Amino acid sequence: MGLTITAPAKHTAAGQYLGYALQPVRLCYHLLTCEDGASVSIEHIDDVAIHTAAGNVIREQTKSALTQNPLSDWAVDLWKTVHIWMESVAMDETDVTTIRFRYYVTPTKVGAIAGKLSKATTAAEVAAITGEIKKALGRKKPACLQYLQTFLNATDAQRTAAISRMMIVSTDEDPVEPIRERFRNAVRPEILDNACHSIIGMAKEEADRLIRRGKPALISSDDFRQKVRAFIGTITFTSTLTSLVPAPSNTEVAGLLSSRPTFIRQLELIQTSSDENLRAVSDFLRASADKSYWAEKGLIFEASLDDLDSNLIARQTAIAGEVGDLHGDMAPETRGRLVYHRCIQVSLPLEGRAVPGHFVPGCFNSLANLRRLGWHPDHASLLDKDP
Repeated sequence: MGLTITAPAKHTAAGQYLGYALQPVRLCYHLLTCEDGASVSIEHIDDVAIHTAAGNVIREQTKSALTQNPLSDWAVDLWKTVHIWMESVAMDETDVTTIRFRYYVTPTKVGAIAGKLSKATTAAEVAAITGEIKKALGRKKPACLQYLQTFLNATDAQRTAAISRMMIVSTDEDPVEPIRERFRNAVRPEILDNACHSIIGMAKEEADRLIRRGKPALISSDDFRQKVRAFIGTITFTSTLTSLVPAPSNTEVAGLLSSRPTFIRQLELIQTSSDENLRAVSDFLRASADKSYWAEKGLIFEASLDDLDSNLIARQTAIAGEVGDLHGDMAPETRGRLVYHRCIQVSLPLEGRAVPGHFVPGCFNSLANLRRLGWHPDHASLLDKDP
């Protein structure tokens, strides 16, 4: 094995990783790059692990080195990782004939002892580095000593079994960059980061779904790649506009809902359910973000949004008139709910292209927020009474 160091990548994200923690980023990367038929797990037998169809396993520990160096000689992270792997070997929890260990550190760092550990592949090389470590340690009592002791107390055979199968990788200034490279030729530059964000999110959501069901987060790379190919098709197919902006968090949705913006007050007038109100807030936020993103990236003409608004207002007026004619005997709140429910089921394209399911409902609520339309037959006067 070997310690691999390269020059910093030109594009660095300074630890943001497009909003994701390091483990989901590495999960996604391995799902995209591992051999056919393999599966990748997260928080199952290690931070991340690759499981090949032939039964071989690569266990990976991931470390973000933004404020410290996990490859320094006495780094607690380094020796804690070695301790975990040594114990798994010593206790026969690991089949050394099929296992490999990888210690992944980003951004790029170096360490003298770490480099030698990574290069040691024979019993003689492992014994030599063990002697050097004992000599360098001397009477020191570094913070890592409790973990280092596992390595020092192991038998020669156990040390050789673990260390000869260990590889240290510190090549990426930005761990998302290798994912970008996979799609750089297929995705327009202006949406590349958002596409990568969505793909990483697909991997994380699949893992979360399995965990919620009480199953190991073990994902088929073949299935994942098929989903990614379909996704890439939607964002490169000119008749579709894809939402590439992250969905709002539960905190954002709850915060806006509690502030009772005008479109929520409009829904309160027709007594919609709390679930409908939460969905309305989410759709409103997502549609607003989509409009800004598509216009900023030049994916649509901003004037097209005005045309869409006019069409939505005309559609709502027609629906409200029809409901009034057919159901004039209903309570005004009920008629308003009927108008709202029919409106949010409307499907209209933008510039002839299909839009995500949340977009038109979000646009309707945006217009309701501006009071350019309303659901209750007397919405204007009722809102004036409760400004």
